[in-house]
Amino acid sequence: MPTVEDDRVSRRRYQREQRARAEAEELLENKSRELFLANQKLSEYSGHLETAVLERTTELRQALVQAEAASAVRTRFVATMSHEIRTPLGGMLGMIDLLEMDEDNPEKLEFLKNARISGQALSRIVNDVLDFSKMEAGVFVFEDEGVDIRALIGSVIAMAGANLISEGRMIESKVDLSVPPLFFGDATRIRQVISNLVSNAVNYSTDGIITVCAKSTPHAKGILLRVEVQDFGIGIDKEQLGNLFKDFSQISNSLTAAARGTGLGLAISKRIVEGCGGAIGVDSTPGFGSTFWFEIPAEVLATPQIVEAEHTLDEEFAETFSLKGTRVLLAEDNAINQKLLLTYLDRMGVEAVLAENGRIAVEKFEPGLFDLILMDVAMPEMDGLEATGLIRKSADLKDIPPVIVLTAHVMDAIQEEASVVGVDTVLCKPIPFRELKAAMIKTLGRSLMFEPVHEEASVPAVETLVKAAPRNVTALMSGPMAEDLLLMFSQEDLSQLVSKYVADGQETLTKISEAHGLGQAANLRENAHYLKGSSLLMGFNRVAALCTEVEDNAVDISASRMLGIGQEMSDLFSEILDHV
Repeated sequence: MPTVEDDRVSRRRYQREQRARAEAEELLENKSRELFLANQKLSEYSGHLETAVLERTTELRQALVQAEAASAVRTRFVATMSHEIRTPLGGMLGMIDLLEMDEDNPEKLEFLKNARISGQALSRIVNDVLDFSKMEAGVFVFEDEGVDIRALIGSVIAMAGANLISEGRMIESKVDLSVPPLFFGDATRIRQVISNLVSNAVNYSTDGIITVCAKSTPHAKGILLRVEVQDFGIGIDKEQLGNLFKDFSQISNSLTAAARGTGLGLAISKRIVEGCGGAIGVDSTPGFGSTFWFEIPAEVLATPQIVEAEHTLDEEFAETFSLKGTRVLLAEDNAINQKLLLTYLDRMGVEAVLAENGRIAVEKFEPGLFDLILMDVAMPEMDGLEATGLIRKSADLKDIPPVIVLTAHVMDAIQEEASVVGVDTVLCKPIPFRELKAAMIKTLGRSLMFEPVHEEASVPAVETLVKAAPRNVTALMSGPMAEDLLLMFSQEDLSQLVSKYVADGQETLTKISEAHGLGQAANLRENAHYLKGSSLLMGFNRVAALCTEVEDNAVDISASRMLGIGQEMSDLFSEILDHV
């Protein structure tokens, strides 16, 4: 039977258990409350974090929109400033050109020459600032086209020759045989870099020959082109070399004040070269001169004749070629430019009709009435590109004359839009008389080269040119090659050359047929390539196209197709001989 003591022990044990249970329940409740509060705070933090993320995302989106808007404003500013600055500058230089044409007084001619040089210097400064602004705005565009570095260097030297400081100086070029005839690149930008380097060499040296060298070495892309411009000027101290290619930077020396400029030429050149994937630098010895150089990788153009690169007319040819009787519709709203361009056209013997804006140009246009349209871009009521589009829609394309767009806007911003509406050529103001005349001759093309513009118009220069070469056979050639051949060969010499080409072509065609019959793909390809080259040089592009087809399919071209190609080539050779 339990004793009193046993009851007391059992009661104490029970009480301990009760206290332990109560403590455990209290602890559990406290932990549960803490967990609840922690979860509550976590939910609050999560909500705050989500709100913060949404707010930050919204801020970033707004910043992006603002940045894009700022970029767009900057782009528009660059384009507007380009137009507003270049338009009056073009008028000024044009008026100087006109005054020089009529002036015989040597003293006044010297004044005009100095005014033109100053205007051209101002134009270079404007172009440097605008190019720099385009680079900063991210709208500096690089093109990919066929580049003839020999012709490019030649044109730079011809332009720079007029700025030589003293008589007896000269600029020469040395282009190594390792440099291919053509390679892919941006001809305009490469010319700009070379022009900047040559201009610096002219400005910062007073005697000695300035030499422009070009050579190439193998590269993974094709070639690594290296161009050097060497002068025997004052040179540059080693500690100053690091500042040469910085923005708005000029080296202080005895010729700096005379040279002047923005200090942007080398900085822009550096950005252009690096944009082309290359490098630029200088080697200089104080007192002995400097050699500025740049290197750019480029892809070699294996068949340069196929690329439709810009064809520059020989200046002497442009001087003697007559545009008399050509009928031109000129759309231009600026009064100064109207007078300038109308005077230019009058000096060329051109019959010009003025339209003060794009809308008037559309109203005055009639199919068959004009041989060429000169169209400004920025005009009130209707801009030139819209007017060009409406004109092209108003009649059959065969009745629409070629269009040359004249613009003071940034070229990169106009080129693509102009091509969409069917513009043949874009000229950037200011436009010198000779440049406008050469562009008109080039754009009018074969219609001006092989027959007078109108029966009632007498065009002695054209008739003389036609007599200088067999008219019919040149009509079978591509326009640019026909132009070159007309300039280089007499009638008798060109006839002999064409006859030799046909005889050689017929012999090669026989070899092509034999190689195909024997299954000699390599021999077939070699002969087709040979004939293609001579055909392109002569301007017989259809023969060249057939040769390309054979060359590209030498392994598996069918007998029936080969027979058809052979027959067509034979017919083409016969047609060429009939026109000699």
